[in-house]
Amino acid sequence: MRQSRNERILEVVQRVLDPDESVEARGSCWAAVRRPKVPLLLLGRHQYDVVLTDRRMLMFARRRHRLRPEDVAFAKRFSSLTLESARDGFPLARQHVTTDTGRRLVVEWRPRHRALAQRFRTALTTARV
Repeated sequence: MRQSRNERILEVVQRVLDPDESVEARGSCWAAVRRPKVPLLLLGRHQYDVVLTDRRMLMFARRRHRLRPEDVAFAKRFSSLTLESARDGFPLARQHVTTDTGRRLVVEWRPRHRALAQRFRTALTTARV
């Protein structure tokens, strides 16, 4: 029987999790790396499958081929991410995030994934406290 995309993603995630780490939520988002002097409107966004655990965020490239561990496009602990700003606009909720290496990301969430966006925001703000 063919596995669903969700099952395949969770199967890959289980291989990289710490033994006491657990998956809390899954969804999708649009994301782009911010570049100096490039307006936000012109940034090339890509769609990613997102998995939030109790410690980190994992983003997987959305492709039609079979999901592999190397499809992990982004994996960072919440403690290494800083939420610069967040906006719950319509139609997309937008969050500006900076990594510990200085990489700046724009993450946008569709209305059906607003709860995931809120959970991500909460995880980032409580990780810094």
